[in-house]
Amino acid sequence: MPEGNTIHRLAGEQTRDFAGRIVRARSPQGRFAREARRLDRRGFVRAEAYGKHLFQHWESGRIVHVHLGMAGWFYRTEGSAARARPSVRLRLSASPVTLDLIGPPTCELVGEAERLSILARLGPDPLRDDADPEAVREALAKRPQRPIGDALLDQRVIAGAGNIYRTEALFLTGIHPLRPSGRVSSEEFSALWETLRALMRRGVTEGTVTVDASETPHPKSVRAAEDDDFYVYGQATCRRCGARIREIPLSGRRMFACPTCQPKRRRRP
Repeated sequence: MPEGNTIHRLAGEQTRDFAGRIVRARSPQGRFAREARRLDRRGFVRAEAYGKHLFQHWESGRIVHVHLGMAGWFYRTEGSAARARPSVRLRLSASPVTLDLIGPPTCELVGEAERLSILARLGPDPLRDDADPEAVREALAKRPQRPIGDALLDQRVIAGAGNIYRTEALFLTGIHPLRPSGRVSSEEFSALWETLRALMRRGVTEGTVTVDASETPHPKSVRAAEDDDFYVYGQATCRRCGARIREIPLSGRRMFACPTCQPKRRRRP
């Protein structure tokens, strides 16, 4: 599933391609045909990302809400576009760009009240300027025994963070994913929040890569250096201490941690 950095990148691209322009809209699949007719030849205002949700703002207050889920994607073509496949839920076009949306579990036409209702169910988005980390602290405090790794994947706590970013941010801050949220100190939380923001902001422009470019390639990696993108996610050994990475099933996903760099008990200062 695309994480928040990817949704922010897509929203930026769509704003660049269509903002302030009259856009053609249709639904070759037919499942969004009535809504597409209401959008066709209307003005596209901007695209907005919040967590893993994308909102396309159109004139007259119409909003297309998209959640890509596990299989959805926007396919962008510049220049002459091929005939739309039958699986295209929504095709937008304004020369020279054509955008096809395929496979989203959610593609709906909503109003501002519905958009705000969706946002009310989400935690702060680290990539937005209006993100309030205190709201995340409050959410964690309500369930202090909940593993911090599980909480970070809950979109009601933090919107946009996915399995890769929660794994990598916890490693970089030395926090074991199974540590209870209530045992994460204020200093550790601040470091975790800022690390998560930095990683995801980098991901908007560079893709989902977390290893600092100044670090040497993984000493025991059998892959090419340019594919060595993560510290512990999907790795066998820790690139920093050499310990064997442990795989932890959490929140129904595969999570990874270094038992040496991320001890279960907080180290004394």
